Amino acid sequence: MNARHLLATAAALLAASCLFASKQITFHGKVQTLDGGARHTVVLVERANGEIDSMVVAGNGTFKLRVEADSQLRLTFRQDGYITKVVEVNTLNAFPKFKSESDREVRFSVELMPQSPSNDLAFAAPVGHITFTKGSGLMKVHYDHTLVTLPAADVTAAR
Repeated sequence: MNARHLLATAAALLAASCLFASKQITFHGKVQTLDGGARHTVVLVERANGEIDSMVVAGNGTFKLRVEADSQLRLTFRQDGYITKVVEVNTLNAFPKFKSESDREVRFSVELMPQSPSNDLAFAAPVGHITFTKGSGLMKVHYDHTLVTLPAADVTAAR
């Protein structure tokens, strides 16, 4: 009897862990530059718990990132000679839309702009916010491409 109970408990735990593990969205993206070279672009992935990972974008500019359900991320795209861009992602409410595994894919592109010769340009805030609407789970994207000129002290510190 104990062996059956133990086996049933183990099976239930395995099923629950598989169900939880499947609650992910895959973000496919492409980094683009005016010269067509996304080489050496680094993406910093900062999670809400403070964990930071990084990945190098493929030579053709593509990247792929799997995100857990109800996650909040900050994606920072950096490449020498280009203005850094930040995109915030919040997957809360995403799953009503993504019912099957094959539907759990989101595609977006990031276009990097050349930095000024004095390296003094930055975006005032994250350039994009990706969220999902409650109930329908439809993706919402908000953009802010406001550029600012950094004070000379900030330019020196950034180098």
